[in-house]
Amino acid sequence: MKFYINSRNKYIEVFGEGKEGIIIFPTWVPGSYVIRDTERYIVEMEGIRIGKNRFFVKDKFRYLIQALSKDQREAISTSDYLFINPPSVFPFQTIEEEYCVKINTTWPIHTTLKKVEDWFCADNYNEFADSPIQASPKLKLIEIAKKHKISTIDELDKSFIESLGKCIFEIDQKIFSNSSTDEYIFFFRRSDTDFGGIEHERSSSIVVSWNYKDLIRLFIHEYFHRYNVKKIKPKDLRINYEDETYTELLWVAEGLTEYIAVIVPLRTRVVKVEETLNYIANTLAWLTFPGTKRMSLAESSYTTWIKYYRRDNNFLNVGISYYQLGLIVGLIMDLEMIENGNSIYDFFRELYKLGEYTYDNVRDIAERLGVRNLDELVFSRDPPIFNRLSRYFELSFVDKGSPYCGLMLDNKKVTFVEDDSPADKAGIIQGDEIIGINGVSSNNLNLECQVTLALVINREGRLMEFTITPSENPGHNVVIKGNGEIFKKWSEGIEYGEGKSNIRII
Repeated sequence: MKFYINSRNKYIEVFGEGKEGIIIFPTWVPGSYVIRDTERYIVEMEGIRIGKNRFFVKDKFRYLIQALSKDQREAISTSDYLFINPPSVFPFQTIEEEYCVKINTTWPIHTTLKKVEDWFCADNYNEFADSPIQASPKLKLIEIAKKHKISTIDELDKSFIESLGKCIFEIDQKIFSNSSTDEYIFFFRRSDTDFGGIEHERSSSIVVSWNYKDLIRLFIHEYFHRYNVKKIKPKDLRINYEDETYTELLWVAEGLTEYIAVIVPLRTRVVKVEETLNYIANTLAWLTFPGTKRMSLAESSYTTWIKYYRRDNNFLNVGISYYQLGLIVGLIMDLEMIENGNSIYDFFRELYKLGEYTYDNVRDIAERLGVRNLDELVFSRDPPIFNRLSRYFELSFVDKGSPYCGLMLDNKKVTFVEDDSPADKAGIIQGDEIIGINGVSSNNLNLECQVTLALVINREGRLMEFTITPSENPGHNVVIKGNGEIFKKWSEGIEYGEGKSNIRII
C-alpha cells in the first residue's frame, strides 16, 4: 500500500492506494498495552464502514484523521511540527506487503524507513508500524556516535549527549558485543506532560515535560529495548493489531529493562551511587503497600491491559507494577549472580542466544548463573524481596512505628488512602477535599498526623465530618546502605553507598 499525506494544523489528510477491499485500522499500538482504537480519530473516510475499525474501499481512497495527541504513541500535526506513530494513522490490508508513505512538505523529515526516491518504505506492515516519522522546519539531528542520533526540535546539553554515549557503549559492547549494527534514532520532544517513551527496533520515541529530571534512565530504558523486546522477546508475545496479547513475562521485557536502565548509568559513572540507591529505595517503598500482597509479578504481566494501564488512585492497594517489582527482582538476580561469579549481563547474553524465550528458559538460565528459587519471586504474592536483598544491603524502614493516618495529599485533595489505615477506617476515600482540620479552615493546609484529627471534607459538593485517630506506621520509607565485596563488584569499584526514599504518606 501507498499513502500520500498532507499535513495540516490539527489534521492529516491521507490519500491511500492499494487493492480494492478491506482496510483495517489497528486497535492498539505495539509497546503499549491498552486498547487505543485509533480509528476514533478518523473524521472523513471515502469507504463503506463494515466494522468498528474496518472499511471497504476502492483501490484509491482518501481519509482525514485528527492529529492532536501529544502522546508519541499516536500522532500530532501542527503548523510547524509533525509526528506520526504509523499504526495510529495508517491502516493495513495484508501484513506481508510493501508499505510506503510520501509527505507533502519541504521540512526536514527523520525516520528509519528506507528512502526510495520521494517515498519512505518498509517491506511489510510490522516494519512500517515500527518506524516513527518526525518533521519540522526546526528539526535537527544530534549525533551521539556514528550510528546513534537524536532527532529533536529542542536542545540537549552536551554533557547529557556524552553520558548517553557512554551508556550506549556499555550496552552494545559489554553486554551484546556490538551485535546490532543498524543505525538508531531517538525521537525526542519536550512537552507540558510526561508521556515517557516507547520502543521500536531501530528507534525510540520520548516525550517528557520540561522539568523532567531522570532523562538518562529513560533514554537507556528505551534503548535497551532494541535488544530486550525487539530481538529478545517472550515466545507468546505476538503482534496482533486487533486483539490483546497476553504473557506472564512483561517483568522480563520491562522490569529487567528498567533494572538495566538503573545499573548501566551507575557502572559508567554518569550517575552517582547515591542517586542510584535513592531510585532503588523509592522503588522498594512503592512495594510496601497492600497491592504487593495481592498480586504476583506474573499476574501483573497478565493483567496489564485491565489493571496497570488503567491505574486509578487505589492501585497501590490492589496491584503492583511489573516495572517496579521487576526492577527489584532484576537487582536480586544480579546480586546473586555476582556472588556466583556472574552477572545480569551474562543472563542477557544467554537469553540473546535464544531470541524467543519461555519462563522455563528464564529460570534455567538464571539458576545456572546463581539465582536461587526464582519461582518465589515471580509467582508469590508478597514475595520475600526484602529478605533476599538484606543479604547484600542494610535495609531499614525509617518511618516504621511513627504516628500516621495512611493518606496522601495533593494540596487539599486526598489522592490515596491505604487499606486498613486510620484514614480508611474513618471513612476517607480518594478524591475527598479537606476544608477544615480541628475547627480551623485548611486554606493553608499543613496536615500532621500526630494527634486525633477532626476533619471537614468536601465530597461531591457535600460537607462531611470524619475523625481520624493515628496509629503506628507499618513502614513505607526505606533507607538502603551498601558496602562489602559484593556491593563493590555490583557497583564496579564503589566502597559504600546509601539511598533513601521520599514517599510522602501522612
